[in-house]
Amino acid sequence: MEKIEKEILTRSVSLFNRYGLRPVTMDDIAKDLSISKKTLYKYFANKEELVRKGVNESFASISSRMLALLDYKDGNAIDMLFQMDAQICVSIEEHDPSIQFQLERYYPEVSASLEKRKREIIFRLITENIKRGKEEGIYREELNAEIVSFLYYSRARLMLQEESFFEQSKWSITEIMREILIYHIRGIASADGIEYLDYKLKNNS
Repeated sequence: MEKIEKEILTRSVSLFNRYGLRPVTMDDIAKDLSISKKTLYKYFANKEELVRKGVNESFASISSRMLALLDYKDGNAIDMLFQMDAQICVSIEEHDPSIQFQLERYYPEVSASLEKRKREIIFRLITENIKRGKEEGIYREELNAEIVSFLYYSRARLMLQEESFFEQSKWSITEIMREILIYHIRGIASADGIEYLDYKLKNNS
């Protein structure tokens, strides 16, 4: 990617996050960068392409941090889940939730592609986490990894779709996601796993 193309993408993402996807025009982007529209269109055919590449760029950064957890060595499977939760919360706090709703409404194909990749990463992480937890004896042996992965993903996605709930809620997204995580772990943990979770919560409170 050329330097100017990278700069256009970075500034565009900044403008989208600040003002929203719909209001920002190609004219606004060109003006903000002090370049001509001809130069802008040399690198990006239209606004949708700019949005798509901006989304891809942002997601690549998040996904690399998430997938790095597959090599997590500083604790057990439950500790790994807490690290995963922390990464998700950081990514949520870094981005305006309303952008997701605008993406679904105005750029459905980009949104669908993004959601597919999110789901693939979550499924991979949860599946590997369950395998590890079983090997460590802290998850129940009879767990169906595919079903549990689907439940985790669906629960988190449902919560994040409730935009009005977050606007009116007295709890932060971090607090809500943490409760979802604890609820999830208590449902999959063995007796040893629950004992460890209680110890972790008590000592980290």
